[in-house]
Amino acid sequence: MGLDSEPGRRKASVRRPLPLLQAIVFVLVITCVVVNFSYFSTRVEPLGPRIALSKTQHAMRGFVVPMFDAMIPIGVSLIQELRRYGNNDVIQVYHCLGELSPLSMQLLHRADDFIEVIDVCHEYVTQGNLTLEQAKDFRNFYIKPLALIHTRLEDVILLDADDILFSDPAALWDVPAYKATGTIFFYDREINENSYLNGKHRWTNDAGVDVEENTLQEMVRMFESERFGLRRNQPSDHVRNSLPFNSQGAHEQDSSVVVVDKRRHHIAMDVLWFLITAWRYRFTYSWGDKENFWLAYELSQSPYSFSPHGTSAAGGRQGHDVQTVCGDIAHFFPLDGRDDILHINGNKLINPYTKIDAVNGYDHSFQASKLTDLVANLPGYFAGLRRRGPTPIMQPNSSCPQECMYQRGAIAVTNAQRQSMVQRISDTFEVAAAVDRHVVVQQGVVLPIVTDADAARAVSSINQLRRVGYQGWVQVYHCAGNFPSHVLQTFVRIDAYVQVVDACQGFILNGNLTMDQIPDFQNSYLAPLALIHTSMSHVVVLNVHAVVLQDPTAVLWSDVLYSETGTVFFHDHHDATSKSFLNHPATYIDERGRSVAGTALEAVVHTFNYSKFNLDGPRTLSPSLKASRAWNHQSASRQDGSLFAVDKSRADKAMQVLWELITTTRFQHGYSKGAKENVWLAYELSQLPYAFSKFGASYVDGASPWTAQYGPAKDDELLVVMTTLSDVASIDDLPANVCRRRLEGTTDDATCLDQHNEGAQRLTSSQVQALKVRAVSEAVAAVVPKVTHDKRNLALRVVVGTLHVATTVYLVVWVLIMLFSSGPNVVTAKFYQPKVTAAGYTMISLMHVGALMVPNLCHRKPAVTSLWKPLQPPPPPVTVRRLSSKTQSRIIVRQLSKRAATDWFDHVFIVFNFIVILCQGRQAYEMLSTMVDPTKVVSYAAIVLLYSVLSPCLVFINNIQTKYTLVCYADALFSFTLSCGHPMFSVAIQALELIVVNPNLVRNNRWSAETLLFARLFGVTGPVDFFVKHVMHLSTYFTICRLANTAHLADSNKDQSSDLQRNHQNRVMRRLNLGVSSGLGVVCAILLGRCILYREPCPSYCVSNMQPLVDLGCHCAYVNINCHTLGIDDPTPLLDPTIIGTRLVYMQFSRCDLENGPNATSMVPFQQLTKLMVTFSNMSSWTGPVPASVNNILVQYSRLETIPHALLYNIPPELVTILIDAAPLKTIPDNFFNAWSFVQRLQMLNVSLTTFPNGILSMPHLTELNLRGNNITS
Repeated sequence: MGLDSEPGRRKASVRRPLPLLQAIVFVLVITCVVVNFSYFSTRVEPLGPRIALSKTQHAMRGFVVPMFDAMIPIGVSLIQELRRYGNNDVIQVYHCLGELSPLSMQLLHRADDFIEVIDVCHEYVTQGNLTLEQAKDFRNFYIKPLALIHTRLEDVILLDADDILFSDPAALWDVPAYKATGTIFFYDREINENSYLNGKHRWTNDAGVDVEENTLQEMVRMFESERFGLRRNQPSDHVRNSLPFNSQGAHEQDSSVVVVDKRRHHIAMDVLWFLITAWRYRFTYSWGDKENFWLAYELSQSPYSFSPHGTSAAGGRQGHDVQTVCGDIAHFFPLDGRDDILHINGNKLINPYTKIDAVNGYDHSFQASKLTDLVANLPGYFAGLRRRGPTPIMQPNSSCPQECMYQRGAIAVTNAQRQSMVQRISDTFEVAAAVDRHVVVQQGVVLPIVTDADAARAVSSINQLRRVGYQGWVQVYHCAGNFPSHVLQTFVRIDAYVQVVDACQGFILNGNLTMDQIPDFQNSYLAPLALIHTSMSHVVVLNVHAVVLQDPTAVLWSDVLYSETGTVFFHDHHDATSKSFLNHPATYIDERGRSVAGTALEAVVHTFNYSKFNLDGPRTLSPSLKASRAWNHQSASRQDGSLFAVDKSRADKAMQVLWELITTTRFQHGYSKGAKENVWLAYELSQLPYAFSKFGASYVDGASPWTAQYGPAKDDELLVVMTTLSDVASIDDLPANVCRRRLEGTTDDATCLDQHNEGAQRLTSSQVQALKVRAVSEAVAAVVPKVTHDKRNLALRVVVGTLHVATTVYLVVWVLIMLFSSGPNVVTAKFYQPKVTAAGYTMISLMHVGALMVPNLCHRKPAVTSLWKPLQPPPPPVTVRRLSSKTQSRIIVRQLSKRAATDWFDHVFIVFNFIVILCQGRQAYEMLSTMVDPTKVVSYAAIVLLYSVLSPCLVFINNIQTKYTLVCYADALFSFTLSCGHPMFSVAIQALELIVVNPNLVRNNRWSAETLLFARLFGVTGPVDFFVKHVMHLSTYFTICRLANTAHLADSNKDQSSDLQRNHQNRVMRRLNLGVSSGLGVVCAILLGRCILYREPCPSYCVSNMQPLVDLGCHCAYVNINCHTLGIDDPTPLLDPTIIGTRLVYMQFSRCDLENGPNATSMVPFQQLTKLMVTFSNMSSWTGPVPASVNNILVQYSRLETIPHALLYNIPPELVTILIDAAPLKTIPDNFFNAWSFVQRLQMLNVSLTTFPNGILSMPHLTELNLRGNNITS
């Protein structure tokens, strides 16, 4: 074939892309972007009954506002004011030891979605940082510095609830002084009196001289710097120039607004703790909390900054002095050049209540007419803008009291400021009116919650109560704040008539319980404790496991038993053979002093301290007790605690006895399984009437029969089923039959459910649907996530962020390589469609960037929730109202559709996971076939083997904490390592070797050969490789995202799996997936061990060799045949493929007898040969041909006088580099260059050229030309 036909042949040989395969991959990428969010939100994010994740849990800046009940109207209106100014930051409301009632909590949580309510005192008492008595000292101003120390927020603005804002205070975080020091403090009024910081004291100095000093001087002198690891230092310039230090003022700081960056100056927080827990009792230096903040920074030697402006006042001008304004304290925005008012600290300007003492005392009587008075008396002026300076007025001074800014000038209040104050007053009165309209809850349902799972079930129970027609109040009881704030606020948000109540805290504050007793009530004993605590008169206590099928209040409160006794209890199942609990053998001393052998029930009845409650004793047992199976030794239990009703207005004595039982008697006699026997016993011991349903407990069929109860009236239908829905395998396994109603005293067993027994009946369709709705709800129940901001979550965020960043960097580097590599390098590395690959990698890298950025974006609710509707008095109890079957069917279909979608995603994941493993296996095989470093080969293969066995186990695991934490960690790390981590590590070693160890390696052919193989292995070199690399990178993205989502999950042992865990066909699919993947791993492990241990050795001139997985022969990657060293002339016999294999990439001949060039026949087997080098030879001609795979030819120190035939005819189609050095060519005919039209790098060095070859100009792709060492003159 001639030169003229060469371009056509080259064009035909150029690799063409596979459009269909590329389209498939890009569709896969785009589909995965859409699908992965649905997948992970379905499989990882909890589903209903939804305990909402805190929308604020990752916020690191926000506001801290202390409140108590009397401050709720102005506190809620402050929240509304912040939102009106467009602020969406989290607001943490702090209180101390239950200062916020359930009503106040409800108002706060329903006012805004971005609220966290924190009982800081309870948390510190629980942690042992404060005693209960110490904590009580923070139910005042001092809660504010305590809250600052406690808050997890980093950028914090402390606000008083009575602050009236005129702009968004978030702008304070942008003030230069804050950025410089991490603080902004505001000055207090200049009040010159001998108190607080300016209180006078005398002391004797070291010289024995009696000296007077004020409180601030004394504190600076006596501060124990060494306690905090500080050297004793002189006071700062600020202190030395301050009014108190110079005895010109009693106060320095106003704390109505405090801005602090907690990331800086941790010692200041330590000093602040010391001040508020120790020195506040030693020195009288502050009115309330306000001086503690700046003093903590001063004494800790930390930088701080005050506003450049002095204090202002908001009020009226003095009649006799128009330059003096008297009123509430106000502050200008703390920046030179700005003269706008930031806020007023104006309690009396907006408060609907009347303050009756200086701390927390308020008269809660509400008069709507006061609104008109407040609006009419709004301040008309602000004291003028000025620097802080001493005042000539000495207090006390009746003509110019301390509220007056003497001779500071006056600025008229603008209309906008006035309207803002009017709006704030209006908001405050709306809340106060809502509180005033709120009636005391007289009747309702009590739901005790103990565990995280109980909280989710309680949400489901509330929804179920609404479905059966109950529209009244529900009180959700917990003990001592054992749930995070966001979990408790979920209850308030889901329903307007839900209150969340801490049963333990009130008893702790009253001294009835100690902190050590709290664990005794964080169990089933919370139910009787809640019954004692609730202020409701008519109460139904409902277990969260119970599924109500009718409105229990309508059924029980209207029953004749309730009318007669004020109680309705239900019988438990009885077991005559059991010798436990009530029937447990016990020896006791009776009222006559005799030792009696009896049961635990008899022991309780005969040893109870009746005289303590002015009762006669056990001489008159009730007929109910005498007739009971428990008293007659025929049952170990009597009451079913899943549901009962009590009229507390008739049960004062019973409640007192109940307290004695659950706090004392329960520890003396083990008479009850859980707490269920205590309520009826309290009535029995207090000699009050009580009533059990005349019907015994029933059974509903299932794997283990469930307890069910009929209503107490003879015509009542099934009322409640006590379930364990987590044990239900699927919807189809829900019970379908129930035992018929039977009187207490008849045979109590589940044989009535036998197929041949006529004692059972079918559940109605509405009952079955109710169970299905509850079952579906609990099967995908949200495990209550505990909002943690601990080291584990921080570590997770660091790991996820690091993986995203590292992967993005890796992909971006490859994009740059693909786009900007020179042509010869692209061809040599055999990169496939660089621009298309770069586009795919760019898309995936943007997905990683999006994953990093999206979690930080939050769509916040700008509007303020109306407070009128939630606080309307609840309607009276209504009769039972069932949902229509059509409505219930829609609910079931919707829930089952969710489950079906979940299962579909599980199937998709299995398929995708299997494809990923195949791709990773193929990549490992390519590495074994290409890589020359055994360490990297073995490490990569080992990771693939381990991953192939572990990753299919993901779908097997039922426990959410295990599945989405441990496995997701491993999955993400494995995927990252295989797709990016291992390549990055390998390349980093190569780079460090070049940069640090030996910079001359760039000229080393062995290093160059290995680097080329790296580039081919980790780059994209073909259509199949294109698919494999993209699938692996997508897998990495998915696994990192799944790992990130585990931060939102709570600890749980609940089975959260889909029907994949249950259906036989699905189980087969999972096992097949595991078997195939594990089998693939085992086979690869055997092959890997075989190829490492039994490989044939390579000859000495094989400088680098590959490790094919199947072929155990020698496979050289780079041969360097130096004939002189080897003592031969002809190298041809050494190129035997049975000796060196056929995978040769680099071939070098040195000092060999190659007069006619390398033997073409001997090079035919090497179809992967890339670079051919002939140095120091006697070559004067070269017939060729050269293998078609060669793209680099180097000929140095030869006897060539003309371009050889091998470089003119049948040259390799991808030949891009030709180097001829030290040959006597002298001239090169111009037509020769036509054969090199695709050559991009041409080097003719020291070839004795005297004339520039014009034919070079006809080489269209030439990018690099080197003619060094020639004597070119024209």
